[in-house]
Amino acid sequence: MKKIGLLHLILLSFFVNSVAQESPAIMIEDFEDGNTQSILGGYWYSFNDNQGGGKSTIKQASWQQGFVTTGGHESTGMFQVEVVLDKGNYQWDPYYAFGTSVAKSASVNPSLFAGISYWHKGVGHELRVETEEITDYDFYAIPVPAAADWTLVTIDFSTLTQGGWGKKVNLNLANSIKLVWNANKTSGNFQIDDIGFVKEIKYEKQNNMVIRPAEIPAPVLVKGNISSSLNDLSKKYLTKGMNLASWAEAGKINTANTSDWKYNEATIKLQADQGLLGIRFPIDLDLYVVDRINVLNGTLKKIEIEPMLYTLLDSMNTWTKRYKLSLTIDYHAYDGSYNRSSSKDPKFREAVSSLWRVIAAHFITEKREDLFFELTNEPCLSLPEGEYIDQADWTLLAQMMIDSIRTIDKTRPIIFGDTKWYSLDELIKNKPLKDKYVIYCFHMYDPFVFSHQGASWASMGTMKNVPFPYSPERWSTEYRDFGVTNGTPQWVKDNMGKYYQEGNKQFIKNRLAKVKNWAFDNQVPLICNEWGAYPKSAKIEDLNAYFKTMGEIFKEMDISWQVWFGIMDSENKLLPGMAEALDLKKK
Repeated sequence: MKKIGLLHLILLSFFVNSVAQESPAIMIEDFEDGNTQSILGGYWYSFNDNQGGGKSTIKQASWQQGFVTTGGHESTGMFQVEVVLDKGNYQWDPYYAFGTSVAKSASVNPSLFAGISYWHKGVGHELRVETEEITDYDFYAIPVPAAADWTLVTIDFSTLTQGGWGKKVNLNLANSIKLVWNANKTSGNFQIDDIGFVKEIKYEKQNNMVIRPAEIPAPVLVKGNISSSLNDLSKKYLTKGMNLASWAEAGKINTANTSDWKYNEATIKLQADQGLLGIRFPIDLDLYVVDRINVLNGTLKKIEIEPMLYTLLDSMNTWTKRYKLSLTIDYHAYDGSYNRSSSKDPKFREAVSSLWRVIAAHFITEKREDLFFELTNEPCLSLPEGEYIDQADWTLLAQMMIDSIRTIDKTRPIIFGDTKWYSLDELIKNKPLKDKYVIYCFHMYDPFVFSHQGASWASMGTMKNVPFPYSPERWSTEYRDFGVTNGTPQWVKDNMGKYYQEGNKQFIKNRLAKVKNWAFDNQVPLICNEWGAYPKSAKIEDLNAYFKTMGEIFKEMDISWQVWFGIMDSENKLLPGMAEALDLKKK
């Protein structure tokens, strides 16, 4: 077992802010023996995205030869691979992961330790602790930033969080566990050494934030409301709505048995009973195109639809009519098929425009006035960081989609949002489209550090207890009190530093005033059909205050709304206080 100097432990950059500790109480692996079995007896293994269509690889020896190479942190052996991430046809973020098991024994019980430590050099990654109680892959994890030099990473077990897409399960370390290093950020060299359990983790105050009085900005003048029959239609049907989120947009639905659906008739009735007035149905329409790849690349001109798509759409249409809720069919291209390359491809544009013509033809006999077509949700969704779709390319495709629909249906109201995740800042740079039946849409999650605390997909999975509105009495000088770690991106830390200015009603109103004034100048209606606050880590009183504030602003500014998340529990029932906050009925 190698010697690790205490001075290095104290002076190097720590993962959890303000950590000081002794050497590991028990070494799990030091990579000195050069084989694929850890000191505690667990074997090393790897897995990747290849079975799901990804093409991620590693440049290194096979597991039979071992990934152990010479060198390391003050040692003669370490774990090292060169990771090459390649999304290929994989739906999610590409990855290459490595793990080992730690069996509970008389001498080793993971629950008796405060955390683990290891030395790391190279690309950023995720450290995951897998337990047998979690069966839906929503394991406890924490992001670890890239390190140019050997850096001691200390993981406090209490800072691990689930991603939130699966069932909430308490972290149980009293049995055998698996430790997994998931390289899912960027390609490059990945090295680890000297992995061990830590008995105690001590924290010292860092004073990395400042407690300031709340700073309320001066109001931005709102020019006025829109006067048109289309705006009246939007206000009548598209306010107090909800999204059927995280279901049909995330993958293909293969069963016609509605009792197996995440959302079914009982869901729709429940929302009507709770006072909701509209349903937005996100669904990736092109997943149900027969011979989809050849259609999208232009090889096959005729579009044939799998019956399952019409089963889904017709069911939602029937149920929403039955319970007097509006329906928005949202083409939610979640799989990254609409990307920078395809956005410039005339054949792709023609294919997806033609798809809307087919959908419009299916509903041409449907005379309800509260059925809406939403062209494509959030251009740039599911694309690699920094890869955007040019506004001009998206505007061109959107107009083609509208023109395609109009060959069938001349007056169906259509919803359009702009690039960069339906950014209101992008929308006000643009001009209205050439169609008088378009309702303009944006998404709004400001202030983001409140609305996305606890959200792993926003790199804020460890964050918690951010209040709304901001108050000096509930603020702190310590990042750690809000779950901010060294793995939290700098832009999040910067926004935490500005929260005394942005965590208030007037800041949000001023943001919305920009898009409201654009709509007034162009006399077009507005809807915000995604907003909310992730309820995993926020306190219920703060959630209620936030939703009450947003509901008041939308009403005052004459903006329709449909919420994405935060007001309901896992059974789609309103959380305590939400009926009062949003002026909804109680069931």
